[in-house]
Amino acid sequence: MTFIAGRYSVTYGAASMGQVQDGITVSHRHFKTLVTGDNFAQTPQDACFQGAEMFVQYELLEYDAAGVRAAIWPYDTTALYSMVTTVGNFDVQNSLAKELVLTAVANTPASTAPASITFGKVIIAEGFDVSLLFAPSLRTVPLRHRVYPNNQGLFGTVA
Repeated sequence: MTFIAGRYSVTYGAASMGQVQDGITVSHRHFKTLVTGDNFAQTPQDACFQGAEMFVQYELLEYDAAGVRAAIWPYDTTALYSMVTTVGNFDVQNSLAKELVLTAVANTPASTAPASITFGKVIIAEGFDVSLLFAPSLRTVPLRHRVYPNNQGLFGTVA
């Protein structure tokens, strides 16, 4: 058994996202259709795999880092909070989803477990509230990205 710990840097669309508050969470969920029959009523006898979804979530400490604006408002990076001109665009089809790369900081136990994770098509998750505090307190940026699979069905790659 090996204990693994270590910081990862984050880039979104090749732009730095600055420091992360307390790590990065990568989560996924499998979709299955349960097989039931009258011999056991509602008792599942098997399940048919129907795909999966993946998310990456973290909280940033640097509100003004290079990649933050595009990550929190990917639909029009020239005018924050502009919506009217982008209604109807598709995340993947219109190339709005960007590459997200997590890179382990050298000389930590995490530096090879894995050294990097690349998600090719990532965009802010639907329904996720980006709440920014404008106050004397530190302005953090909470983010949750939906990860779309590539044309081969891969969500990401590890190195």
